[in-house]
Amino acid sequence: MAENRKRSKVKRKRIVFERLKAYCANHKIFGLAGKENKYRMEKEAVQAYLSLLKKEISPAMGCTEPAAVALAVAYAADALGIMPDSIRVSVSAYIFKNGMNVGIPGTGMVGLEISAALGAISAEPQKQLLVLNDISQEQKALAKQMVEEKRVRIEIADTDEKLYIEAVCQAGDQQASALLLRTHNGLARITKNGEVLVDNVAAPADDREQTELPPQEPEDMTLASIVDFVSSVSTEEIYFLRDVISMNCTIAEEGLTHDYGLKVGKSILESSKSGLVSDDLANFVVACTAAAADARMSGCDKPVMSTAGSGNQGLTASLPVAVIGRKLDLPEDKILHALALSILVTIHTKQYIGRLSVLCGCSIAAAIGSCCGIIFLFDGGLENMEIGINSMVADISGVVCDGAKPGCALKIATAVNSAIRSASMALNGLGANAHDGIVTMDVEQTLKNLGMLGNEGMRAANSAILEMMLHK
Repeated sequence: MAENRKRSKVKRKRIVFERLKAYCANHKIFGLAGKENKYRMEKEAVQAYLSLLKKEISPAMGCTEPAAVALAVAYAADALGIMPDSIRVSVSAYIFKNGMNVGIPGTGMVGLEISAALGAISAEPQKQLLVLNDISQEQKALAKQMVEEKRVRIEIADTDEKLYIEAVCQAGDQQASALLLRTHNGLARITKNGEVLVDNVAAPADDREQTELPPQEPEDMTLASIVDFVSSVSTEEIYFLRDVISMNCTIAEEGLTHDYGLKVGKSILESSKSGLVSDDLANFVVACTAAAADARMSGCDKPVMSTAGSGNQGLTASLPVAVIGRKLDLPEDKILHALALSILVTIHTKQYIGRLSVLCGCSIAAAIGSCCGIIFLFDGGLENMEIGINSMVADISGVVCDGAKPGCALKIATAVNSAIRSASMALNGLGANAHDGIVTMDVEQTLKNLGMLGNEGMRAANSAILEMMLHK
């Protein structure tokens, strides 16, 4: 009898536990259900998420599009083996738009021509997106001379690829070319005098020198799974994110203490002294992030840590979280976990809207990431983040990308303001819902709608924007 009562008691406990666990899962409460998810994540997926984080974070000198053009030319020049007499670079409309007005570090010049010339003269493709780093004044002078002598030509390629860069270097009867596809360092092919030296398009995946496709998310990646990962990963496994904070805070300080571009960040701090803008944490966060973009877009010679192929996305995804965490003296482990969350949400959003898009990635995707990171810092959960994302989409989904330039700091300031406001509302259970435009009650569908807006609804917008930029 006693044994039967014991078995009956165990059975009742198991039934109650299973029902409670199911309730937690259905209502996205990461208590009992989260423990099982944590175990599953640790055993099956943590390394995949860590790998994605590491692949999508990389240091870059200067704006990413000019750096990618310089990298393509560096590959071609390296294959050529001698200094080219002339350079021809064919790029997609998106690359052309994003590179035509942005400052190139240490040159006082803007645009893709000087970037291409610097890539040829350095001829160091092993530096990847830091290819514009550590170039001597003599080399810069030679690059400027090459541009002045009209030996560099930039063309818009006839291609449907959003990210396409083909560089051809010529020296006498010698010619070499390099092609980048789909990611800013996605080496697809190198040729010399008609001979194919590298072919990552045709080669088996294991033999490719660079991945020509953007890093892929885990198949089941959602906002919920990202939150699950953040609750599962150990602090030691994300210590590499310290470098993101260090590098991006350095350029923010540069922008706050020197005059770059429109001085958006610096002017916010100065306005707070006059009383026009409040002297509070929120505006200080906006100022720091905008100041970093001020410096980067105006040719500052300090690198940034990019996210999902964009330095400005890296700044917007990291600085609000880092600055708030440090100002509030929060534990480092909390800041690092919040940063991992912000970056992964940025990557996830970019998977919907595209590597390059007519929508402004730093204003939308990275600010959505920051919103979630800020909510995490203040102990908000998944439901709060869903509300925050919906408010962000309701607020700034129409911000378009009209190329990289000093004015990007204005859009970043607007986006970080939105992220802070949306996070604050979400922490109080307030935010946009299904009555607000393209927002739905399913956050993944909201993000999908955002992607459809940029990729289908605004299909002709990029050409129209480029046409206006070319004829003003």
